[in-house]
Amino acid sequence: MRALLPKTWEEIPGYLGQMTEKSRVVGGGTDLIIKMRLGALDPDALCYLGYVKELKEIREEGENLVIGAYATMTEIETDPRVRERFPALMDAASDVGSLQIRNNGTIGGNIGNASPAGDLLPVLYLYDAVLEIMGPEGVRRAGIDEVLAGPGRLHLAHNEAIVRIILPPCSLHTSFVKLGSRKKVTISRIGVALGIAMDGGAVKEMRLIVGAIGLKPVRFYEAEDFIRGKALNELNIMDIAEILSRYIKEHVAKEFDRDYKVYAAKGAVMDAFARLRRGGEE
Repeated sequence: MRALLPKTWEEIPGYLGQMTEKSRVVGGGTDLIIKMRLGALDPDALCYLGYVKELKEIREEGENLVIGAYATMTEIETDPRVRERFPALMDAASDVGSLQIRNNGTIGGNIGNASPAGDLLPVLYLYDAVLEIMGPEGVRRAGIDEVLAGPGRLHLAHNEAIVRIILPPCSLHTSFVKLGSRKKVTISRIGVALGIAMDGGAVKEMRLIVGAIGLKPVRFYEAEDFIRGKALNELNIMDIAEILSRYIKEHVAKEFDRDYKVYAAKGAVMDAFARLRRGGEE
């Protein structure tokens, strides 16, 4: 197995051009290495881009926040710009696995793994994340929903790699809540990403994206339309929770924890609203 190790931004396209359909881009390796050890993957080459300094950076470019694909969960969790401008992303990054996993796992790897239970995916949908993708011919951009194809699959060529994640300004107050089988070091069974903008006592805009209930994160337009112009009271929040619960009952297969999720989803939605009111604090 070959190792492809570009050291600069300019070298990346040449190394990507050497990849075959059996090759893989490796991030922190927290998922890929396990799959290789289990024999589920046998790549002919691994391309590691983590030596390229631009891919480790978190920086502001104009009004956007740009996150290198090799920024770790710990770096995202502790970055003051993420905390101030995109608190739901901070919440999600801080809840990924153990401290050791957060120190190694990367945002690019979390996207590239394309797991239905990926912690960051609902939040990146919430923030309209744009992915910068590099290949042998240069760079292109695409929205995250355009790139995610389904479990373990991306709409990328075999010689393309996600290099940066671009977050445009967000005017919503946002939060993220994850439910798992344990309080920590757990795979998400439901991940709720929520954003709200108020106009006086009424909801001007809401976004509700839920992970781990479908092949990709699901946006609940029905709930968003329901609450628009209404008060954000307990009764209306319960109605939003019921919309999510009904969707799970109708669309999630029984073998994927449907019965648990039908009821747990209601609590997750209420927790997301409660966290929003507390400003993301626990």
